[in-house]
Amino acid sequence: MSLVGIVVVQFQLTVVRFALMHLALLGGAFGLLIGMKPMPGAMLAILAGSSLFGPLSAKVKLEPAITGAFLMTGSLAAALMLFHMGGIPAMDVFGLFAGSILTLTSLDMWLLGGISLIIVFLFIVCYREIQLLLHHADHSEWLGIPATKIRNVLLFLTGISIGIAMKLVGALLIDALLLLPAMAATRVSRTYKQLLLLSSLFGTMTAVGGYIASLVFDLPTGASITMIGVIISSLCYMFTRK
Repeated sequence: MSLVGIVVVQFQLTVVRFALMHLALLGGAFGLLIGMKPMPGAMLAILAGSSLFGPLSAKVKLEPAITGAFLMTGSLAAALMLFHMGGIPAMDVFGLFAGSILTLTSLDMWLLGGISLIIVFLFIVCYREIQLLLHHADHSEWLGIPATKIRNVLLFLTGISIGIAMKLVGALLIDALLLLPAMAATRVSRTYKQLLLLSSLFGTMTAVGGYIASLVFDLPTGASITMIGVIISSLCYMFTRK
């Protein structure tokens, strides 16, 4: 999952992740309005938003980050309207922002494993194409690489990863699984291959180390995972220079 964090860092898509969180809020509110639990509605909204980001940005000729800003503000306004019109208790939906790995079901685990395999497979099969896309997006188009299609797929997988991470650590701590490992790897890596390997390594250390720490010290799982990510990133930035 930390591999898609590289996409967020390199493409400067921090606004997109906030937009998906607000879409999740809207989806959760709509789910409660029609008698569903908030999480299925939130996941459906994230799925729809992830599918639309790339094509919509290309259609209106705007960067995904700018499109994300529109969706972020619009979805938040729509969610607040649903709260008011439907008499929806806001705290029921804001519970989406606090997740726990202990609440994952077997279906969630299969979904997590499947998405992880797809991401790894894509980065292996399209290794050179993604490398060129991340560093020279314009050049990749000139060389005949389907840069737009690859970028849309990466945006879609980023959105799905955010949805899964929201169940693991909660929306407010998503950066621990997505951005912190990628930021740490970007700091210490010298080559693209090192960037991918270190990002995966740091992501695994963050998730596993945080989970073990939460069991040993009886701490919240999400907060423990985040703290391990912060420690790893801090060490990388403290002891390396670029």
